[in-house]
Amino acid sequence: MNEFSDFQWLASAPAAEAWSFCSSLEDFSKSIGVSFRLTQKQLQLLQTQFEFAKGPAKRKVSEPWNWFWTKTLLEQASDQITAEETAKDFPVHATVIDGCCGAGVDAIAIAKHLSHETPLGDRLLAIDSSEIACALTELNASRNGVPLRPVQVRFEDAEFPVDGWLHLDPDRRVSGRTVDMYSTEPSWPAIAKRIEIAPGASIKVAPGFQPDVDYAWENCGSPDSRRWISRDGSVRQQRLYWRIPQWHHAKRIVSAYRKSAGWYHEVFDSEPLGALEAWECIEQDPLQVAASAFVADHDPALRAANCVVSLSDRLQLSVLGNEFGYCIGDTPVEHPLLRWYRVIEVMPMDRKKVRAMSRALKVGRWELKSRNIDVDLAQWAKELIIDKGSESVGWLLLTKVGKKHVCLVCQEIQS
Repeated sequence: MNEFSDFQWLASAPAAEAWSFCSSLEDFSKSIGVSFRLTQKQLQLLQTQFEFAKGPAKRKVSEPWNWFWTKTLLEQASDQITAEETAKDFPVHATVIDGCCGAGVDAIAIAKHLSHETPLGDRLLAIDSSEIACALTELNASRNGVPLRPVQVRFEDAEFPVDGWLHLDPDRRVSGRTVDMYSTEPSWPAIAKRIEIAPGASIKVAPGFQPDVDYAWENCGSPDSRRWISRDGSVRQQRLYWRIPQWHHAKRIVSAYRKSAGWYHEVFDSEPLGALEAWECIEQDPLQVAASAFVADHDPALRAANCVVSLSDRLQLSVLGNEFGYCIGDTPVEHPLLRWYRVIEVMPMDRKKVRAMSRALKVGRWELKSRNIDVDLAQWAKELIIDKGSESVGWLLLTKVGKKHVCLVCQEIQS
């Protein structure tokens, strides 16, 4: 097991030279231990970092060779694109506290966002109770051109600047991974106490965190707004906001990033609409849905925020099944959070009939999605017949309407 001194060594000149050589390799070579006179422990540490850079770190940061991690800190870290976006939550001239800085992705993004008219050291306080986390944050900041010196201290014991805005990603793994804010480190009462006096606060929580009406928010009160963030079709995080200026008018925000289009934000100024308030679920026999209808799947952040109905109402669409179902309309409504399909056929979830349909349709590849039903998509895919001579793609959208399980046979509409 690596210790604090091992990660300190990563900041040394010999380690930097060996790491620079590693970055040119396709596969890790243990011969570098001899070439650079490394101990077995140093060699193993470099090999671990090599595997991170070649694998999971690429999904987190744009230049993985400029970052070092522990396995846990890499898993817990925000991805760089999301961190750079959420850093904009703070005014550029603010003083910001980054509690639980981990390996430093958020702290570095905030540092680059803040104005440098005054020294950064006076405007950004990064803290963590782990000396290894602090060492990695300082090293990663240096490798990314940011002068940052984190402080090793428990959140409860830290002395914060009075005017410090709060950014916090509390540890949810203290008693196993959880979505409950009552089971984090630092404790919720300590977090709430700081939120109460901060000019503004942005707290990262699990995407699935859904407090009930009796949730004990302590003296800070419930958040002014909540934001769900997805990147390339995957929900990355939920944020709770208190007094964050750019979202002062929002109750719920859905933010989605696509590599081809950048960021898009859908803002809702009221709580989510319910099934009986503003939308019309298709209650008739689902097999009678017109074959000329169009159906849309939605970004997962929209579902996590429970805002499918609200967006559908805004776009004058219906929702199929329940508040998490597919959107449906007579014509496609182009929107960054929607992916549209033309319905070719609607049929019951009968394996023999679906297989016969796939034989008749003659497509080269099938893609499957499901909503509101528990189904083994991989097994269904194995039973579908493809035409190896065709380049077309067929879509099978499985869902539930009332008590009936149905298959929507579709073609995707390219935007």
